[in-house]
Amino acid sequence: MRSLHLLIGVLVAAGTLAAPATADSGPVIVGAEATVTESLQTFWTPERIARARSRELSAAAEGAAPARPAEPAGRELTVPGSAPVGGPQKGFLANPMVGLILGEDAQGLFACSASAVGGPGRNVIATAAHCVHDGPGGSWARNLVYMPYYNYGPDPYYGTWTVVGTYVYSPWIESRDYTYDYAFASVLPRDGRVLGDVTGWNGMSFNRTGVYTAALWGYPAIPPSEGEWQYNCATTVIASIFKRLQAGGDCATLAAPGSSGGPWMYDYQQSRGWGYLTSVNSQGAQGKYVVGPFFGDAARQLWEHAGSHGANLS
Repeated sequence: MRSLHLLIGVLVAAGTLAAPATADSGPVIVGAEATVTESLQTFWTPERIARARSRELSAAAEGAAPARPAEPAGRELTVPGSAPVGGPQKGFLANPMVGLILGEDAQGLFACSASAVGGPGRNVIATAAHCVHDGPGGSWARNLVYMPYYNYGPDPYYGTWTVVGTYVYSPWIESRDYTYDYAFASVLPRDGRVLGDVTGWNGMSFNRTGVYTAALWGYPAIPPSEGEWQYNCATTVIASIFKRLQAGGDCATLAAPGSSGGPWMYDYQQSRGWGYLTSVNSQGAQGKYVVGPFFGDAARQLWEHAGSHGANLS
């Protein structure tokens, strides 16, 4: 049997314990780190994968502002991604830097979407906060694994990766504030290799405002993909730090269970295989639009925190 020991605490960016954030102190990084003594690949049998329900996106009123302004305008920053060592090993219709994240919560087994985003240890993934923590009164998800390039099951080449550290902001846990509905997590090496060397990873783009074209990805559990293969689309995004990002058209398909946590990519180029993450699928109205949180300085700090702790965990 698997054995997981959770070390749960409130962590500031420097990694020390701190009291929960007050109304004036701003958001605090909260993390759950797991010591894994047996691979979760044995836990996630084909039968359990088939039973995992696709995690719902919460409904969002069209054009609605978040509970509070995301943050003051910060300096725009882009961090490049990278192709995998040896180049992509699969076809171009799907992206090995995007995959399925599976876990277990109080309601049972579930599935969300996620993507590789590098970090110092090349082992960080991005998803939605509601895919790793239930919010007020809830708990951290257990038995989390990441399956890049999932296609009717885990891909034999890209494999299954055990998640050992998950990080969110305190306003999500305390009040389910969708301004902070994003999470970063770290995964263990597999067969002596780290995730980024196998799949490559996407870049990051923080404080990107204005109008730009974005590629959105996920595993929506509705036709045509039924949550079994990647769905992607391109749309025009109008980004403001005072509003959540919103996308319609073909991307409205991603406002469906299973798409939660899938990446929004600025400047995605198929020839190189990666883009710059600016958001993740968070909320939506099925068939109309999907909504994602703005990635500003807070998102950058959380990504850096997950990267530094992930490098130590791996």
